[in-house]
Amino acid sequence: MKKFFPKIKPLICFLLCIAVFITFLCLTVKDNKVDAVQEKSVLTVWQIDSFEGGRGSRADFIQKISKDFSDKNSCYVSVVSLSEDAAVLNLKEGNIPDIISYGAGISGLENHISSYKTWCHGGYCILTVDANADFSDINSENVIINEGKGNLVSAAALFCGLQGAATEKPTAAYVKLINGGYKYLLGTQRDIYRLKTRGVSFAVKPVTQFNDLYQNISVVTESKNAKSALNFIDYLMSRTNEVINLGLLSENTVYDDEMKIMQGISYEYKLTAPVSADTKNQLQNLISAGDINMLKNLLK
Repeated sequence: MKKFFPKIKPLICFLLCIAVFITFLCLTVKDNKVDAVQEKSVLTVWQIDSFEGGRGSRADFIQKISKDFSDKNSCYVSVVSLSEDAAVLNLKEGNIPDIISYGAGISGLENHISSYKTWCHGGYCILTVDANADFSDINSENVIINEGKGNLVSAAALFCGLQGAATEKPTAAYVKLINGGYKYLLGTQRDIYRLKTRGVSFAVKPVTQFNDLYQNISVVTESKNAKSALNFIDYLMSRTNEVINLGLLSENTVYDDEMKIMQGISYEYKLTAPVSADTKNQLQNLISAGDINMLKNLLK
């Protein structure tokens, strides 16, 4: 054995060196992988639903888009759904996201953004389940208004000459229409999907005088990931044809059902941007007073 050991000693040393080298190489690769993961930035997106959609969740839609974006970029995306009040409160407390997706007319964001893009929108419409209706007899007595959830449907009513018409919460308004309580419903694309789901025959007339149902998206000015945030918004804008899955509209959506009539509308007056609290109060006061001329001037 003593005679044999000197002969294999060089081989043992060689194998030990190889083992040490392989161990060092593995640790180096592992460290590099950890560093690569740590180098990936994380974008936080707040989704604020300021108006009813069509179907599905806008937060889920953005999250799905973000997964595809993350696969192609060194960036993770976290999507958080917040109410308007919660978002404004968080901003006041210094909790800052990288991106906010929000409805037009919202106040409290204007000091945290410098520009915006509209990635989808809805629209107001008048609906009826009366097979003989031709929309020529619409008045404030035979219309029920879906009061919405944060949007200015009262402005749409004013522009349509329906100030003073009865209002109900979204589902209640739709139920009163199909039960024959009212001949017409002033609602949105969401009501089109409610009626489609119910399986009843109905007719739709778009409201072209006014719209504020715009879903915007902005990079927050305080974001430390502005470049990645801009890239994400550009990626989302490249996928806006897919908002058909939300029952919403964009310049790239193509419908062949009841939503087709809602496409490509040029609205006479619209509110697309976030506003200050003072401007929002002014809008609401003019609507309450029925001062349509001053409202038109403010919306120009």
